[in-house]
Amino acid sequence: MEILFRSQLYSRLPLKSPTRAGYNREMTMNGGIQMNIPEEGRAVSIRLVTTVRQPGEKPFRNFIRAEGQLIEKAGRFYLSFEENMDGHGVRTMVRMGHDEGLIMRNGDVSMRLPLVPGERREGRYASGGVELPLTVKTDSVRYEPGSDGRFSAAYDLLSGSETVGTYDVEFTYSEGKA
Repeated sequence: MEILFRSQLYSRLPLKSPTRAGYNREMTMNGGIQMNIPEEGRAVSIRLVTTVRQPGEKPFRNFIRAEGQLIEKAGRFYLSFEENMDGHGVRTMVRMGHDEGLIMRNGDVSMRLPLVPGERREGRYASGGVELPLTVKTDSVRYEPGSDGRFSAAYDLLSGSETVGTYDVEFTYSEGKA
């Protein structure tokens, strides 16, 4: 089984019209979860490095650069960005915290990965009309806020009792355009 952050699997996330004053769009994420995105965020350049280790395979790294928004809402910080690779887009929203995080992606491939250190949380991976429930076992999260910030997490993805991969993700961002 292969669960990767590969660009050829993504497609554009549909955005809906406004529902509340002060917000310009509503994003439906992964199976009906909705997040209201504030009109204004701070423009940031984002770099995502993902290290993937899967049983029986050589580890590999994936590098992504994107322009996006750093958003503060109700005391929480989010990174929002869209990748466009090989003609496919994916909308990614990352909730960053000192003791937890959440990575959500939507498109032809949808993911919801709750990240709480020392805990196992239910996540989802869906592609081609098939949904695979996953367990996310998080080893660590770290958030360094600021205009040049960093959010990282180390976690295992399990399907049933089988580990399908060990992932290290690091999102770094800096204000302004690159």
